[in-house]
Amino acid sequence: MSVRAISSPNIALVKYWGNRHTALRLPAADSLSITLSTPTVTLTVDHADSLKIRSYTMGEERPVTGKHLERFAAHIAHAKTYLATLGIPDAVPSSLSIDIDSHIPPSVGLASSAAVFSCLAQAIRQLIAPSIALTDAQTSVIARLGSGSACRSVMGGFVAMEAGNGDAIDAAFARQIADAEHWMLYDFVIIPTHEEKKVGSTEGHAEAQSSPLFAERVTAIHTRRQQECINAIMHKDFEKLRAVSEEDMWDMHRVMQSQSHPLNYLSDETHRIVRELEALRTAQHMPVLYTMDAGPTVHAICTEEAVPLVQEFAEAQQECTLFLAHAGSGSRPA
Repeated sequence: MSVRAISSPNIALVKYWGNRHTALRLPAADSLSITLSTPTVTLTVDHADSLKIRSYTMGEERPVTGKHLERFAAHIAHAKTYLATLGIPDAVPSSLSIDIDSHIPPSVGLASSAAVFSCLAQAIRQLIAPSIALTDAQTSVIARLGSGSACRSVMGGFVAMEAGNGDAIDAAFARQIADAEHWMLYDFVIIPTHEEKKVGSTEGHAEAQSSPLFAERVTAIHTRRQQECINAIMHKDFEKLRAVSEEDMWDMHRVMQSQSHPLNYLSDETHRIVRELEALRTAQHMPVLYTMDAGPTVHAICTEEAVPLVQEFAEAQQECTLFLAHAGSGSRPA
């Protein structure tokens, strides 16, 4: 039985960086994000005698080999292990045929892996529907086993990943804080370069705890930041959301830069865009925040009233690729 699913990236407001269990992608701290409406990835999945993956990004075929193929194989194996805890160990075959059609530039800090693995989790959910009806939370566990942040793209709107406790395979999962209609925020995604980063997020997560700043950051999220972010969303307090999300973003990048193998994902162009955006919002008293994941891409997030000014700013960024997204609906059948 062939199934199709569609999904999109998310942009984290409280960032996920660092695991307490690397193989199972169990995070060291909670995180929270907005699921975006675009760009999207579509997967077609079917049973197969051996693992076969055909991947197209922006219309160009990208062979999936080596460690990338191994990542998919490991994800399917972990998914089967999790499904065994639900009493259906053989619901998914060991091998699948997966066709990926992605409109997301890879490895520039736009969470392409979150979109792909949340999409694959949704496809697996459809494949096993005759055996069991998975909940969104259970589907998010399967997504997390392929990419930690994919956990949050399973659901729409504003989504938290709860780190949980212990090393059980289902200890961490996503829950929706509010749907997209609760507060329609817009994200102008400004991509200054399409040069792929040399060290991926998976490798970076593995060394997060080597930073002397890591433990303090985890404590700040557990004791304050996550709840502050949730409160800001529920009360539609944009200034509070801006303050906590920018604080957490800079904190994450300081952790990255102080790891045993330092990572500096932000480019000179990233910093220039941020400086100009800060100046614009000060001059115009404009409700806009900026954030960057593990890449040079700048997300300028704003309320509807600020859209015209932010759009004008974004479109003026020469030689940058621009996407306009808003809070979206998460992974779903296509």
